[in-house]
Amino acid sequence: MKKIVALFLVLILIFTTLISCNSSNKSNNSVTGDSNSTTDPNATAAPGETTTERIDPNLPSEDYGGYTFTFLSHQENSDDWYQPDPREITAQIDDSTGQEIETGDPINDAVYKRNATLEDKYNISFKLVTKPDEKTELSKTVKAGDAVYDAVMMFNNNIPGIVPADLLTDVSKLTYVDLSKPWWDPAVNSMSIEHKNYLLGGDLLILDNEATNALVFNKDLMASLGMDLPYNLVTQGKWTMDVLNQYVKGSSSDLNGDGQMKPDDDRWGFVTFNDTLHALLVSGGGTLALKDDNDIPYMTLTTDRNLSVISKAMDIMYNKQDVLNIQSDISTPGTANVNWFNSYYNAFQNNRALFEWVRMRVVDKFRGMDANFGIIPLPKFDENQANYYSVVNPYTGVLLGVPKSVQDLDRTSVILEAMAAESRYTLQPAYYDIVLQRKYTRDDESQQMLDIIFNSRVYDIGAVYSFGNVFLDFIALCNKSNTDVASYYDKKSATMQAAIDKLVKLIDTME
Repeated sequence: MKKIVALFLVLILIFTTLISCNSSNKSNNSVTGDSNSTTDPNATAAPGETTTERIDPNLPSEDYGGYTFTFLSHQENSDDWYQPDPREITAQIDDSTGQEIETGDPINDAVYKRNATLEDKYNISFKLVTKPDEKTELSKTVKAGDAVYDAVMMFNNNIPGIVPADLLTDVSKLTYVDLSKPWWDPAVNSMSIEHKNYLLGGDLLILDNEATNALVFNKDLMASLGMDLPYNLVTQGKWTMDVLNQYVKGSSSDLNGDGQMKPDDDRWGFVTFNDTLHALLVSGGGTLALKDDNDIPYMTLTTDRNLSVISKAMDIMYNKQDVLNIQSDISTPGTANVNWFNSYYNAFQNNRALFEWVRMRVVDKFRGMDANFGIIPLPKFDENQANYYSVVNPYTGVLLGVPKSVQDLDRTSVILEAMAAESRYTLQPAYYDIVLQRKYTRDDESQQMLDIIFNSRVYDIGAVYSFGNVFLDFIALCNKSNTDVASYYDKKSATMQAAIDKLVKLIDTME
């Protein structure tokens, strides 16, 4: 009997240990930064896909008496955009009734459904006001104490002029905004300073998805060149900068036989912008800046690992025989040129580019292509890097804030939390499942790639704030194929640090 009891106790101990190990494995199965990477581990975004199990926000029942909840947003009139106004706040307005309507467009109708649900629940309506310069409009209204706007959508490159100007409310004061919920993007944590956070991102937005960097490749062209599609390399963790370089080298062709490689006539292995240099730095596990234990930014550009990543990125981008950099090879540095975009789109659409760097918004331009194309993340530095990283472009990315002039923060936080939560089950499925997976991509593998891309979003605080103009100066190295990053940093490091010190000093004075 004693032997039986002893055996029983041993079995219980083994069973308990197995459960404990399994639980530990599950709890540690989150995406974190690489031990040999400088990318902020807090910069990992929530999954692109929405879960089937609905989670409801913990919010009070309120009747806001017909209140109009008003968003201020940028207005973008560039050809490189869907439409001047963002699509995620209000549905199309009927001119005769002034009411939102369904149109059959997945994004529009998802916004209509979400807004109708919340309007009924809280007795509110939604309004969107767009301005070509949302920064100036926000500053004017906040300084006047005008509470006309309840929330603001900002281009990332306007954030350095908005946050330090004390125009936004610290997110910690938004009582009902629960950042632990899956509809808020934890990648935005990398944008806090001294543990003060004025910015929000997540399922309420789609322009953050649209600004996420990726690569598209021409499947038909790849097949004609006898190349294997890179999907398996991605899923096996073997999609690296060296591998991308192997694909690109030798894949160009002087199609018109004039002995010269011309942007609009010949075939290219890789079509890029200057921004691609930064995108590759981040995909290789680096950033321009990180934050210390006190949540204060510091520059990381010239760490040994970053310099190794940059060296490989430049080896790819400075290959003038196979790589077309739209900005450095076509335009005059520092000037705008519409031919950038014409050459950029045409190269891929006309089957003259094997790979092209994109922000996800650009993929819409290729819907009408006859050739098949795929989408993959930008490559890792090497196979030792645990994760892929996809930077949100500092120019075209968008984040959300609450103006400091808002008088009823509880009401604002309830509505924002409700909008974000409801968007997870309306707006995001429409964008992710319908628009991207069914309209744009043409194979099952690309759908899997989208999961990887959106699961790996990164905001680089050094690029968004561009301390000492570091972002623009860094990518401008491409204009002259300059590889001497260390010398550039030595010349500008004091200016960068002064910009950080100034920002931190301003944040210190803010409530």
